[in-house]
Amino acid sequence: MHLDSVGQSLLVHAGQKLTFDPISNRLEDPVDVDLNQVLTSPLIKDFRRLPSAPLIEQEIQKQHGAAGGVTGNPDLSRAIRVAGASSPGTATPDQFMRALNSLFVRSNARQLCDYVGTAVRARPDLTDKIVVAALSVSRKQISCEDIDCIIRAAIDAHPAATREIVRAAVAAAPLLRDCVVAAANAVQPCQEANAFVEPRTITATDPANFRSEEVVSPEQPPSGL
Repeated sequence: MHLDSVGQSLLVHAGQKLTFDPISNRLEDPVDVDLNQVLTSPLIKDFRRLPSAPLIEQEIQKQHGAAGGVTGNPDLSRAIRVAGASSPGTATPDQFMRALNSLFVRSNARQLCDYVGTAVRARPDLTDKIVVAALSVSRKQISCEDIDCIIRAAIDAHPAATREIVRAAVAAAPLLRDCVVAAANAVQPCQEANAFVEPRTITATDPANFRSEEVVSPEQPPSGL
């Protein structure tokens, strides 16, 4: 979605909505919506079946599948019980992160990325902490490939938190900032674009903005006329 008048460009995923704020004249950040709830609107239910209905139903299945996959992950569920909670949703932030870290430290790179995606879907409120924990796992050296996998998994699980994910990752691994940004841009090319473009104002008081031969007094006609 592009709003050229203020230089905004936002990537809106299936299952998200975008709001235009007429006061600030800008697009707000995309937010996730419950598509089942959207389908109860009179604007939809009282009319013929939408041509895109199969795609909507497919996305609803993904939403429900993600929720089911969170509680159905045996490794995470077991680790959370060991940490003293009955489920990911009822675990305190400390319990959840202790459980997740216990999985991170004994996982390979591929498993770690899978855990990141599962954890972010289970607790989107802890997205930044999950990303930092994944990047901070004790390893001899974390590669750009590892970072790419972690960042992609987190963004795929919670697209609306892309900028939060990038900020947390850069803070955790500042020397690998380029790898983090490249990974995020590969998933969401517009992820840093939800901001006004600063206008470039040229003032007449700055001589550097003008060439001397182009400056003409409004009170005197150009020579030769």
